[in-house]
Amino acid sequence: MMKLFHFCMFIPYYLLMMVKSNWIITKAVLSWNFDFDPPGIVAIPIELKSNVGILTLVNLITMTPGTLSLDLSEDKKTLYVHGMHVKDHESFVAEIKSLENRLKLFLK
Repeated sequence: MMKLFHFCMFIPYYLLMMVKSNWIITKAVLSWNFDFDPPGIVAIPIELKSNVGILTLVNLITMTPGTLSLDLSEDKKTLYVHGMHVKDHESFVAEIKSLENRLKLFLK
């Protein structure tokens, strides 16, 4: 029952994340000001163990505008993600970790 609750709480969180990302990309495309945060590739330590959990995280990251999952380390503990706007690595990692932590609540 708690898994269902956490899943139902995850959906609006992810939809809000999608809207926010779409807004950022739309502003970047329509803006005449080319003063953007630089793109970057960030190594993100992940705690998900199951293949289904990792696949779900990778797909959710890739479906979010402005981010793309690039590679998973051999030991499945580090995910490499390209971000279109990476202001600082710590906040980028924190955002992905927040997504992962919410996934873990219903993918146990």
